[in-house]
Amino acid sequence: MIEIVFVTTNISFLSALYKDGAKNGLKENVFIISNLIKEYEKEDYQQIFENSDMRFNIIALDGKVIYDSRKYNEEEKLENHSNRKEVLEVRDIGTGFDIRKSSISDETMAYYAVKRINREGERVVVRVSKNYGETLKILRLIFIAELLFFTFLNFTIHAFYKNYLKRDLYRKIEVIEDFLKEKGTGENLYFEKDPWILNLWDVVQKWQKQNLENIISLNREKRILHQIITSIDSSICLFDEKLGLIIKNSKFNYLYEKDKSNYLNLIKDLEIIDVMKKAINEKQNQKSEVYILRLKRYFSVNVKYLEQDQRYLLSVKDITATKGMIEVQKTFISNVSHELKTPLTNIKGYVIALEDAPEPLRIQFIKTIKNNIDKLENIIIDFLNISKIESSNIVSVEKVPVSRMKAELQAALNERIKSSGANITYNLNLLNKEDELKIDFEKVLTILKNLVENAIIYGGNETPKIEVSIIETKSRYKIGVKDNGVGIGPEEIEKIFERFYRVDKARTSNKAGTGLGLSIVKELVERCGGKIDVISKEGKGTIFIFTILK
Repeated sequence: MIEIVFVTTNISFLSALYKDGAKNGLKENVFIISNLIKEYEKEDYQQIFENSDMRFNIIALDGKVIYDSRKYNEEEKLENHSNRKEVLEVRDIGTGFDIRKSSISDETMAYYAVKRINREGERVVVRVSKNYGETLKILRLIFIAELLFFTFLNFTIHAFYKNYLKRDLYRKIEVIEDFLKEKGTGENLYFEKDPWILNLWDVVQKWQKQNLENIISLNREKRILHQIITSIDSSICLFDEKLGLIIKNSKFNYLYEKDKSNYLNLIKDLEIIDVMKKAINEKQNQKSEVYILRLKRYFSVNVKYLEQDQRYLLSVKDITATKGMIEVQKTFISNVSHELKTPLTNIKGYVIALEDAPEPLRIQFIKTIKNNIDKLENIIIDFLNISKIESSNIVSVEKVPVSRMKAELQAALNERIKSSGANITYNLNLLNKEDELKIDFEKVLTILKNLVENAIIYGGNETPKIEVSIIETKSRYKIGVKDNGVGIGPEEIEKIFERFYRVDKARTSNKAGTGLGLSIVKELVERCGGKIDVISKEGKGTIFIFTILK
């Protein structure tokens, strides 16, 4: 740009200079000619200017050509010159100058004219002109020469920059780049002759330090975000404005197709897609509970529309367990109501009947009332045990003598044992000589109480014979409770640990409990770090075997 301005300015200056030179030269000629026309005739002019390269004209003020040194004696044929620029300027200011192509010779001419008085005393315009084409050629040559010079200069500078300066600059930048890649401090990096590179290096160092701090911060935040996303118990998917997947955690991958981006191709189940479609169409948050038949599970589907970024956040949570808990709670309440209602109704009925009953029946009614009160008490104890188990995960292990466990079990089941005539024996195989057990005494006692009580209740018509065996290993105890009762059918073995479940033979028995006993046993065994198994055959008795950690 600077070069173009320079060339343009220079040519303009030279052009003006040449114009002034041509004008001054013609002006001198006009001075000489002005003196000639006062003393000589036209014939005399012609003799003087016949072989001159300068053209000389005398023009009347009305524009008629009186004399022309190039068209002598042909002046009548020449057109009127009243509209020529230099002639017009003479009329206005007394002198005129112009450079243009001649209408006669088709050459570029320089014209200069002044107003003078001829020999006859008439006011006329004296005009002289000279070929200006050579001057224009010189200006063009100068212009071309300058263009060629600056073009050559630019190519030379470019070649120098490319082959030396640029290469040297790249080398220095590569040095800086190597320091950045190696996370160097640049303490040994010197460019004494290039202070601007030193300034650049200071800026780069500051930028590098800030950038590294930002990278560390971003990586830390990214790690935290990843930990949060992967740890939550919901599937998270973020979609952009074109409904393409941006990010997804690994939860519930069975709900999605692999290597798919668009939500229609990514999500397998129409139930979830329908919720997404509704959010997309309405551009509003949507929340719904869906049941996916192929999985036989319930899910809570929540779609949040992020209006600012026009994105959609999909979260899917498995609520099957919650749904199951709700059903369990409903069943629990229903069964509690039913179990409490039966003994209370019996007690109420017999209390009313007791008022008018004869003496022999009163004793029988009181006994029945007492049995129902015992049953009601057992129901409440079972409910309290269930509640206690669910509210506490604490296992309190202590050393307990076997004799204490036998005595406590005997005391808890004393009435049952006496009324049934049950015979309980113990088979112990312990590693320590003190006959001590390292157990959570309260939990193990509750387990044995329920199992032995069940053995007595379902003893059938025979006198219950119950064997309690305890085998100790290095890490656990293996405990078994064997009876000679009615046994359990194979189709019912898998159900006996369900809450409120009772085998069919016991449903009409007044001796039957709440159906919570074995459920309590299973919960306590698992809390003690063990598991329980059942071996049974109808009419041949049952063996419950469970293990607990020491």
